[in-house]
Amino acid sequence: MSSVPTLGYYKIRAIAQPIRLLLAYKGVKFTDKYEDKPGAVEYNDFKSTWFGKVKFTLGLDFPNLPYYIDGDVKLTQSNAITRHLARKHGLVATDETGLDRQDVLEQQLTDIRNQFFDLLFFNNNYETDKVKYLAETLPQLLDALSRFLGTRQWFTGNDINFVDFMAYEYLDWFRLYSPSTVNKYQNLVQFLIRFESLPAIKAYMKSPEFISWPIVSPNNTWGFTK
Repeated sequence: MSSVPTLGYYKIRAIAQPIRLLLAYKGVKFTDKYEDKPGAVEYNDFKSTWFGKVKFTLGLDFPNLPYYIDGDVKLTQSNAITRHLARKHGLVATDETGLDRQDVLEQQLTDIRNQFFDLLFFNNNYETDKVKYLAETLPQLLDALSRFLGTRQWFTGNDINFVDFMAYEYLDWFRLYSPSTVNKYQNLVQFLIRFESLPAIKAYMKSPEFISWPIVSPNNTWGFTK
């Protein structure tokens, strides 16, 4: 009997959500293990269980969150986990053009994600930086993503790819953060709708296992407390 894989992370969306979406899309039953302290709303308290009790007990080469354990496979690093699952479940490009688009977009989305985290994470100048981010940075990022998608169904072509799961997640954050900005890009809006309409994704989003909020942990200026 095959084992049920475990995905370990906090009970937030953040960098684990594309992995959850990918597993749900492929119908993989998995244990979504939450490593935060239940009910904690302060940063150090929130992460105390992971750092104090769990982190170095799982036999991980590079102990970190998220982690993915499936039998003898023990992985960390969100992009490495996503790539592993994409290869396993046929969600990688199969031609050189698609591979180029896939690889470029994966790195671009990672940069976009990290830049957004920099805005939110313990930022004493958040209100000032937010104005510039919404006026300049976010429109520039979305302009580029909109051009890159063009009239395609998915970012690498006609077939859904693991980078689409990343793109969906981060675009959905921006839709929550600044709906009016995202709504200016109709091909990106249609991409979001198309993704949410996938039967397996639609079912997962209606299930009690789906996390719609919080987006990030308590150390951030937006995305944890509504």
